[in-house]
Amino acid sequence: KKQLESLGLTISGHGVNRFTKDAAENRKTFEFAKKMALYGVTTESVDNLDLIEKLVKEFDIRVGIHQHAKRFKKERDAQGNQVEDPSYKVWSPEYIRDQVAKRDPRIGACADLGHWQTSGLKAIDCLKILEGRIISVHMKERAALGTGQHDTIFGTGITDMAGVLAELKRQKFAGNLSIEYEYNWDNSVPDIKQCIDFVRAWKGK
Repeated sequence: KKQLESLGLTISGHGVNRFTKDAAENRKTFEFAKKMALYGVTTESVDNLDLIEKLVKEFDIRVGIHQHAKRFKKERDAQGNQVEDPSYKVWSPEYIRDQVAKRDPRIGACADLGHWQTSGLKAIDCLKILEGRIISVHMKERAALGTGQHDTIFGTGITDMAGVLAELKRQKFAGNLSIEYEYNWDNSVPDIKQCIDFVRAWKGK
């Protein structure tokens, strides 16, 4: 906290956290989040939402269910096509919507635009599905839907980042946006600056 203060920085979120049936261990994460004055934390532990919800109410810390892309089994079908792993469900915005629908409103989705697009889903469509339950957003622009794509500078791909921002504004989204730029690692800062400039320019319209 002292180091952050000396730099004029704050942290708004933390994750992806794993929550188990061990209530004492789960509590440590929430105690850390409270001490750091976090807006929220992320997890994919949908099997333990009963325990998580109790801590959300106690600590007043938001929890966003993070969504990675679809997963596939190692073996392929007779035609050589990938076979989706049905045990991993959190990639689906409909699944997350249904999981949190009757939960405390501080439990919702950590909307990852990049992973949605890897799964072949349009970001704006997914945001609409999760309307009212979006806790935080991982912002990623992609050149195309599907696997094998890398992050690109905002406004240069097919994500319609301006439309994404407009949709979040329409929903009166008040959470935090994280720019995740997992490309051009050795010289990514100039690219990330362009992403930030895109958002700032949009806000000025």
